[in-house]
Amino acid sequence: MDWSDLRIFLAVAQTGSLRQAAGLLRVTQPTVSRRLRTLEADLGLSLFDRDRDGHRLTAAGAELLPDIRAAETAVLRVEQRSLGLVGQFQETVRVEAGETAAVILAQGMSAEREGPKIELLVTGLSEKASGRQPDILVSHGLPEEGRAITRRVGSVSVAVYGLPVFSEGRTIPLSDADLSTLPWLGFVEEQEHYITMRWLRRMMKDRPPSERLMNTDLMIAAASAGAGVAVLPCFKGEAALGLSRLTAPIEELQADYWVVINPDLARNTAIRSAVDWIIRCFDQLDF
Repeated sequence: MDWSDLRIFLAVAQTGSLRQAAGLLRVTQPTVSRRLRTLEADLGLSLFDRDRDGHRLTAAGAELLPDIRAAETAVLRVEQRSLGLVGQFQETVRVEAGETAAVILAQGMSAEREGPKIELLVTGLSEKASGRQPDILVSHGLPEEGRAITRRVGSVSVAVYGLPVFSEGRTIPLSDADLSTLPWLGFVEEQEHYITMRWLRRMMKDRPPSERLMNTDLMIAAASAGAGVAVLPCFKGEAALGLSRLTAPIEELQADYWVVINPDLARNTAIRSAVDWIIRCFDQLDF
């Protein structure tokens, strides 16, 4: 029996909802449903009655609830003791992330924390010659189904930023009509498939970008020099000197991030500690 399945049971019992349990555990609703079915199959018992109001414990589920809660308490005590040992072993966890997520994690390294040392890599820029693969991958968007364990760790809001001159005589947030008249900064042609580019092309009435750049940092530099407006992660745009936020956060472009872990490492205390740290890094974002 998998302890993760018992956690699913407790979350559903607490919330009475698969959706709310998924939010509580930062996993997807299909994952909650699948793991709950697995637990019921392992036990040979029906644990919940399902109706329009949600999920209610069956008599068997209610009888097991106190024992599973006691097991949870015991497991948490073991985890807390194990976390104290991680520092003694000085284990290093290798984390790989894309450009935006890597910046978020780098900023989180300044906070006081316990647990393993972190080795941070940027996807596409790290050398594979050493043969050591990342222990944790931070993925933009939900990865495809596979053997890997996935868990949602947070999201990043984005908005349009530019020099104040682009909003003179206009009301902020800019209307779609106002936005469509401005020069805009886009990614290079190899990145035309990005969802941000599709949104911008639609918003700018298929006008070509005034300039093309390869990454967010270059866009910030160009926008700060007045070359045009750019869609930026809010945590970067707010910190960029001279730039103003011209739109509200764009819900359509909000980016969810997930950690991907090999199932063989999922029970490793250092890995679990590193995942908790990653979640805290995303939680500290203002947007």
